[in-house]
Amino acid sequence: MNRAVAKQATDLRSRAQGGASTRRLSPLVTGLAIFAIGFAASLAGDACHVTSGTTTYLWKGVPTLWQSGLWFPFLVGAAVLGAARSGIRAGLPKRSRRRLDVVTGIAAVLALYVLTATMRGQPVTVAVVLCGAAAVVIWAWWDPSLGALCIALAAAVLGPLAEIGVMAVGAARYASDSSSLGGVAPWLPCLYFAAGAVASGLWRVIACDDPALADPSAG
Repeated sequence: MNRAVAKQATDLRSRAQGGASTRRLSPLVTGLAIFAIGFAASLAGDACHVTSGTTTYLWKGVPTLWQSGLWFPFLVGAAVLGAARSGIRAGLPKRSRRRLDVVTGIAAVLALYVLTATMRGQPVTVAVVLCGAAAVVIWAWWDPSLGALCIALAAAVLGPLAEIGVMAVGAARYASDSSSLGGVAPWLPCLYFAAGAVASGLWRVIACDDPALADPSAG
């Protein structure tokens, strides 16, 4: 009898919290979902970069997917998954989040991605300050915790370094007016900072939509 009452109370609490699903996804499904988010978002954002002439793919004979080299969305998807896995160890996000918030967070990062595609020809200071301010707003809204900040800062360093390597081997190039940071755009760390901040909390939120039941160490 007591168990039945407790179960009913839990169900009522879930409905009161906005109808969140308490069904926990398996680690495999969670990982695939996060990889797919990075894969799809990178394709959409990179299409804007290629269309605006910000980036150009150079390797001949490599298949393209939409506007990107086939290898690109796989690398980004893996990077987003890696950031999300790192967030598990830090118990992220510290701020209560739901799966619907993931949609908003990814949309915000994608909007910044598109904004960077309009930065060609803009003064470096203007572009970096604008994109940097937007990236900080995304971090502060999503999860203004030290753990999320550390992962975002790591992404802001490692992401551009990886792209500098890609430029060095001749796989792609940035436009001449967008390549003043070792061959990549000076605003690129801002984009990776925002993406890393949101990615850091994806695992826990996607695995379970109810913050009260989510296990930060799951996975």
